[in-house]
Amino acid sequence: MLDGHTMRQIALISLLGLAACGGGADRVSIRGDFADSASAPTLVRAVEAAREVEVKGGAFELRDLAAGPATLRLVRGADTTGILALDNAPAGAAVVLHGLRTDARSGRVFPRAVELTGADLLVVNGVRMAGDARIPAEVDAHGAVLALAEERDAFLFRPDDASLPDLRVVVGLGAEAVTPDGDPADLAVLARGDSVRVKGRADRGFVVAERLTLSRRAALGAAPAPTATEAPESAPISPAASSSEPAAAPVPRVAPRVRAVAPARVLRGNGRARGHGGGGGRGGRKGKGKG
Repeated sequence: MLDGHTMRQIALISLLGLAACGGGADRVSIRGDFADSASAPTLVRAVEAAREVEVKGGAFELRDLAAGPATLRLVRGADTTGILALDNAPAGAAVVLHGLRTDARSGRVFPRAVELTGADLLVVNGVRMAGDARIPAEVDAHGAVLALAEERDAFLFRPDDASLPDLRVVVGLGAEAVTPDGDPADLAVLARGDSVRVKGRADRGFVVAERLTLSRRAALGAAPAPTATEAPESAPISPAASSSEPAAAPVPRVAPRVRAVAPARVLRGNGRARGHGGGGGRGGRKGKGKG
């Protein structure tokens, strides 16, 4: 028969076991791998938790972090090579970040793709991200442009629907750009902060646009007005908030490698691709004649 002291020890061990089991459900784990293992950092430091882990085989894992914001500092030697800020990861969330790459201009680190367990969306360095399964097969959404490729053949788009991640939109060959009245519009006037309606289909994490409805302001080429969702100049166009979320932090300008998915051309108002058709040729001859 067990004495009182032994019973108390058993009870205490049981309570500790229950606390450990319950604690795991309240914690967050973050795993990541790097696009280029040769240039990967040697350490990843979790700032809020004051912990660090080694990068082995181009990957790392941080376990038992507290729920909430998590700032990861990538370290190589004595230098910080990049910053990865996760906004408010919920308790019990498991985050996997694939293909991490540092943008040299901003110093921000972005994944090519994410996997989330216990969370639908996660804001990574100001960009609303989710797994590809969160992108509808057929997209028809209103929202704002966060960033643009120079050739206007791809852009990062934040839907008004806060349940959707920010979308990497590719302008497909057959895409049309129109005004709200259905008249042809010129994508060359599209700017950050513009309101756009995107209709298209999902394709391997991207949205191939079939029809873009530009706001009347954008269609007329007026100067863009500041918006609550407008991102800074370095907002990303490739590796993918409610109005209460803060503006996006600086992120890379790298355009997605999407030409193998859907070669893109920028449409002019007459429906032809830029650089083709008689309009450009006539303009060139006229200018020469005047000279």
